Amino acid sequence: MKKTFYLYALVLGFAISSCEKSVEVEPKNSIAPNAVITTLSGNQAVLASAYDRLQSFGYWGRDMALLGDAMADNIYTEVNIAGGRYTGANLNQRGSHYGFWGTAYVAINDVNTVIANIDGVPGSATAIAQAKAEALALRAMVYFDLARTYGYEPTKIQGGFDRSVVLRLSPSATPSDASPRRRTSVDSVYKAIEKDLKDAIALFPASNTSRFRLNKPAAQALLGKVYLYWEKWGDAVTQFDAALAGTPATQIAAGAYVTAFNTASVNQESLFEIPFITSTEMSGVTGANDSPFSYTNPSGRNSFSTFGGQTASDELMALFEAGDDRRSMFFQFGGTSATASPVFNWCAKYRGSVGAYTDNIKVIRFSDVVLMKAEALAEQNQFQAAADLVIALRARRNATTNTVPNTSAIKDYIQTERRRELFFEGHRWFDLKRKGAGITKPAKTAVGSISAADYRILPPLPVSEVTLLPTLPNNPNY
Repeated sequence: MKKTFYLYALVLGFAISSCEKSVEVEPKNSIAPNAVITTLSGNQAVLASAYDRLQSFGYWGRDMALLGDAMADNIYTEVNIAGGRYTGANLNQRGSHYGFWGTAYVAINDVNTVIANIDGVPGSATAIAQAKAEALALRAMVYFDLARTYGYEPTKIQGGFDRSVVLRLSPSATPSDASPRRRTSVDSVYKAIEKDLKDAIALFPASNTSRFRLNKPAAQALLGKVYLYWEKWGDAVTQFDAALAGTPATQIAAGAYVTAFNTASVNQESLFEIPFITSTEMSGVTGANDSPFSYTNPSGRNSFSTFGGQTASDELMALFEAGDDRRSMFFQFGGTSATASPVFNWCAKYRGSVGAYTDNIKVIRFSDVVLMKAEALAEQNQFQAAADLVIALRARRNATTNTVPNTSAIKDYIQTERRRELFFEGHRWFDLKRKGAGITKPAKTAVGSISAADYRILPPLPVSEVTLLPTLPNNPNY
C-alpha cells in the first residue's frame, strides 16, 4: 500500500499509485493536475486511486470486515496467540476502536476531484456518466462508513450529541483549500449521502455490470441500508427490491455456502466486492502480518505462519444447529498446531482463496440485502412477509425453518439470523449500535455488557484533527 500525506485528512496533490489492477487505468503511476481537469483518463485514474484507498488494512482491507465482530460478540481474541492483534478491541478498552478517518478523507478528496472535473471532458458520454456515478456512489459509501462509525444514527442519538463528521463536497488541491471545519449534524450528513446515491443511481449506465466496482444495484442496496439506519422502512424496502431485481449476483444454493467463499473469482452473492492481488497488496510481510487471513487462521495450518488469534466465540458457535451449511465454515485447531492444546474454534471465511494470505472483501452481499429487507418489513408489522424471507434463506442453508416466528418476535430472530449468516464480515457491531441494543460481550472476555450510552460505542477522532481544531469537536469523554 502507498503512503499518503494529507492535511486535515485531505490530499494536497494528485500523485497516485494505484495498486488495484481490477480498476487499472492508464497512466498507472502518476498524472499531472491538468490531466485531471481536462481528460477522461485523468479522472478515471483519480477514481482508481479512490478505490485503492479502500484496500487499507485499517479500512475495508481488514478492519471493516473483522473489527466489528471483535468489538461485539462474534469473536473472542485468544491473547496468547494473537500477537497483540485486537486484544484491546476485544475487551473494548478506551481508544481501541476503528481508526480510518484519515484514509476515508483522502478517498473523499479523490472522488471530489472527479465529481468537480469530469463534466465536459472529451470522451464517451457513457464512460463519463459511469465514472461520475461511481465517484458519487463511492463518496456516499465512504461518508456512510464515517457517519455510522464516528457518530450516532439519526434516531439513536445519545446524550444529545448530534455531531457526525466533517462534510466536504469539493476537492482540496492546496493547503488553502483545506481550511478546518467543524463536524456537521447527523441529519445533514445523512441527507448528503442520500443525495449522492440518488444522483449516482440516476447516472449509472445500463451496461455497468462489474461487481468489482460500484454499480447501480450496489448503490440501490447501499441507499436501502442508509434508510434502514435512518429507520425509513418503506424507502428501504423499495431500494432493496430494486437492488435484488437488478443485480447479476445470485443467492448461494443449499450446500454451497463454504464453496462460495472459496473462490478466486467474485463471490456469486457479491453486489460489490473489493478485489486484492497477492503480488501487490500482500507483498513483503504486510499481508502475512495484517490480512484477514492472518488474523483468523491459526499459525501452522496449511504451512502458513499467522498472527491468528481471532477465534469464533462460544456464543456464536451455539447459534448453529447440526446440518446448517454455515456451521461447516468453522473448524477446530490447536493454537499452534493440529495437536496443540487447547483446541479453539476457527472461522474459514478467509482462507487465502485468491492467493497466499489473500481474500477479496465482500462489501454488499445478496443475503445481507435479503435480511435487511426482512428487517424493514418486520418494522412495518409485515411479520409474515419478513418470516417468508428468512424461511427461504434458512432453507438454502439446510437449516430448519419451523422455528421462524411470524409475530413481532421475528424482529429479534432476524438479528440472530444476521449473526448466523454474516459472521466475520464486520456487521455485528453496527447492527447492535444502530438498534441501540448495547453490547453483551462473550463470557470469556469477562467484560460483561456495554450500554448503548457508553462513550466507547464511538471511537476517538485522530489527535491531529482535534489539535488543529479543538472545537471540531472530539467525541464525548475523549
